[in-house]
Amino acid sequence: MRLLFLFIFFSVATDAQPLKINIVSDVLQAEDASDLDMSFELLLQLTEPLIASNAIEIEFIPASRLREWRELTNQPNVCLYNKVKTPEREHYGVFTDYPITAFPPNRLVVHKSLPLPKELSLSEAMNEFGLTIGAIEGRAYGQFIDQFLLAHQDQIIWISGKDSAKRLRQMLIRKKVDAIIEFAATFSTENKADLAGVTFHKLDEASESIFGYIACARSAVGQQAIDLFNGQLALPSNQKIIINAHYASFFNQEAQYIAEDIKKKFDQPSSR
Repeated sequence: MRLLFLFIFFSVATDAQPLKINIVSDVLQAEDASDLDMSFELLLQLTEPLIASNAIEIEFIPASRLREWRELTNQPNVCLYNKVKTPEREHYGVFTDYPITAFPPNRLVVHKSLPLPKELSLSEAMNEFGLTIGAIEGRAYGQFIDQFLLAHQDQIIWISGKDSAKRLRQMLIRKKVDAIIEFAATFSTENKADLAGVTFHKLDEASESIFGYIACARSAVGQQAIDLFNGQLALPSNQKIIINAHYASFFNQEAQYIAEDIKKKFDQPSSR
């Protein structure tokens, strides 16, 4: 009887099917990802042991930022990564307890030839200096920036689709817009000559670090996936990898602040 029980247990264990998840992103495939895409690299490191243990099976689906969220609400097995957690988004998505990325406050990036103060508000940029501002449709910039963009959506140059962040930076460099809202670190991959032609300004509406989480559909499958990701994010070894990645990916003192901010998140108790 004991042998029969062990045989049945072993059969069930070996026949267990992995949880099938679609990760929808504007990064097409793992082999196409830039080595400088920290969030994607961290996602791969978190999922690697889950795939190796047959706990999860992942397919990457290319999509624009807007389509990402539509897929999340329409399909029970869709997950997204590097997403800002907001009360509105939590209505239709389940988020991990801990983030995988942290970014310094967004900056207003403008042409160097434009005489602007080191710190200003978006209202001043638009109304006093007459700047045409570009932004990415479907992206969460933080509470106060999002409120401004919503109130002035007809005056903003919106861009969407694949590689929208990269294309928006190119629009700025080519002077198709006067300014964009972006993290300074994303310009590290740009040509040095192009980088020398822009300046970064603090925004009154952006004063805190922004965190990116893994989000999955609010479904049974989505919750199972989040539970698996939470297990990986709770491991001290993975937390150390994430913290060290932030030290390596940002500049000077900013790297220290960002790494400390994400460490504080890891030091908080899990909500589960």
